[in-house]
Amino acid sequence: MNAVVPLSDSAVAQVAPTRETILRAESYLRQFDQIGCPLKHHFAPGTYGREIFLPADTFVVGKIHKHAHLNIVSRGHCWVATEFGVREIDATQGPVTFASEAGAKRALYVQEDTVWTTIHLTNSTDLAEIEREIIAPTFEDLDAFLAGARNQIESALVREGRVVTSLGSPLQLPEAQP
Repeated sequence: MNAVVPLSDSAVAQVAPTRETILRAESYLRQFDQIGCPLKHHFAPGTYGREIFLPADTFVVGKIHKHAHLNIVSRGHCWVATEFGVREIDATQGPVTFASEAGAKRALYVQEDTVWTTIHLTNSTDLAEIEREIIAPTFEDLDAFLAGARNQIESALVREGRVVTSLGSPLQLPEAQP
């Protein structure tokens, strides 16, 4: 379950965007009573959408996402910290859509009631199976998953006669001489 607790008006939500500080914040918040955040699940062929309502004046720490995915904040206002940085999301005048990086674990301060939908590629409609497919239980599991995915991609490129440079761009290898 995500860690979600109400904040008092005098609380200041400041989370440095590192894995360690987000995990420490999550651990700290677990000591408080948790509140419910209603979920809606949406399915289309090859796609799963998870919509959550986040009440104002709460602090939320989410799960670790294995894959890059789309986010649609259809209403609300919040501040989000991940290891990739901090951003303000203001959907009070209209929806905000953006992509999250693989490995995103978000810590949010929800300033106004917010509706947030994540969009994931999957053929499953079983929520437990989807969770196993898109969520890493720990950052160690995430790092192992990403390393395995990277190795699979690199092996496929080598089989095709291409190599990936340190900058991530493919290079065509010269044809082997007979």
